[in-house]
Amino acid sequence: MNLIIFNRMENVLSPAELAEFKEFKAQKAEKEKALKIKEDKITYKEIKDETIRVQFELLKRISGLMLEAKKTVFNNCDGLIQMKDDLFKTKSDRSSNTFTTQDGSISIKLGNRVNEGWADEVEIGVCKVQDYLRTLAKDDNSATLVEGVIRLLKPDKKGNLKASKVLELEQMAIKSNNADFMDGITLIKEAYRPSPSCMFIEVRYKDENGEEQSLPLSMSAIEKTCPNYENRKSH
Repeated sequence: MNLIIFNRMENVLSPAELAEFKEFKAQKAEKEKALKIKEDKITYKEIKDETIRVQFELLKRISGLMLEAKKTVFNNCDGLIQMKDDLFKTKSDRSSNTFTTQDGSISIKLGNRVNEGWADEVEIGVCKVQDYLRTLAKDDNSATLVEGVIRLLKPDKKGNLKASKVLELEQMAIKSNNADFMDGITLIKEAYRPSPSCMFIEVRYKDENGEEQSLPLSMSAIEKTCPNYENRKSH
């Protein structure tokens, strides 16, 4: 209803009728606003679904390409590892291998990450080792040294021991020739239950300025090479 008609109605209607009419207009405007918001929400959900489906297909293709590339790299490097072992009469540790070009410009490291795991009996072994080591503390200096060695058996944030640290203690146990010390180390080693985590590839190279760079091979690692990265960080 335009302004001219509304002004005319003001002259015809009584104050009570005019107030009722204004209330009617306000309610109508509120309903139209609510309907517009409802329609906008439906439109947003439709656009969101379409956008997410398109991005999913893009990321799915990228994931597939990365998986195929990973398989190819490991297959090709398996042959290289075997050739190296045959040539140099060695047996490579498949948990990690690094290959670098002769000019040092490109280096590829690949292998298998392992989650450290232990059976319950590991606690018995740790106690036996700690008890023995504490018998070596004869004075303040030796007590400090012993506590430093005992820290090798301190679990990480996940409550797991590091197998490499146990191996360090094993060398000490052999030299000590103490039965309790050796028995404790044996119990710890027998309780070791490693489980494979994932196969990894790390690549480093020298850029045109001779600076060493890391090749981003994950979504999180790629962020600093992404356009508008710095702008997005501040939002």
